[in-house]
Amino acid sequence: MNRIGKYIPNTLTCCNLVFGCMACIAALEGQSLHAMTYIFVAVAFDFADGLAARLLKAYSPIGKDLDSLADMVSFGVAPGLMLFRFIDERIASQWVNVYSCLPYLFYIGALAIPVCSALRLAKFNNDTRQTTTFIGLPVPAHAIFWSSLICTLLSGSGSMLSGMSMEIEPLILLTVITVIAIATSLLLVSEIPMFSLKVKSLAWKGNELRYLLILGAVALTVWLGIIGIAMTILLYILLSFVGLRSK
Repeated sequence: MNRIGKYIPNTLTCCNLVFGCMACIAALEGQSLHAMTYIFVAVAFDFADGLAARLLKAYSPIGKDLDSLADMVSFGVAPGLMLFRFIDERIASQWVNVYSCLPYLFYIGALAIPVCSALRLAKFNNDTRQTTTFIGLPVPAHAIFWSSLICTLLSGSGSMLSGMSMEIEPLILLTVITVIAIATSLLLVSEIPMFSLKVKSLAWKGNELRYLLILGAVALTVWLGIIGIAMTILLYILLSFVGLRSK
């Protein structure tokens, strides 16, 4: 069992990578809902491989590097491609004729996601402070935010945000999206402490922020649908900023 057990975390990490690759393919094909689903499955495998490694005590340098490489694809490249495709489809051809460089400036936001994700993962692998808490926004949370936000903007579900995206001028919409992308990408490499979902017990004491996040996630998702998932990530950032600063 010990010999088999040591391969379980890496197997789960490879599953994360497989679904990350599938998310990239779906994003390139314009299938944003599929891409979001694959990213969410990759998040589940990312959580499972860490849990398996802790339970089985199957830590290894290869496993650590493999996990970062898988995360880069699933949570760095995939959401970046989703945003790239979203921007690319909304750049009107007449802009190219009138403002030759303007359309390409919007790609900065999409490119910032994989670049800052890579920096975040490299920082995590070499930062001894991040054992019980995170420093900067974790890349899976960032990927969840962008995949759910893009799917909301593309959906015709009648949500307020998707309706607004259809009414706003493309230039304004892309400007706002690019600014948000740069801002959230900078959060990845920031020095802001963020709480981890790892628990030592199920008691309320010591897990207040985690339980508040879970309750908020359920309420927001039930109330708002897919955009509620993106709002959950904003709630996570807020709880981390307020909760950890008050300790």
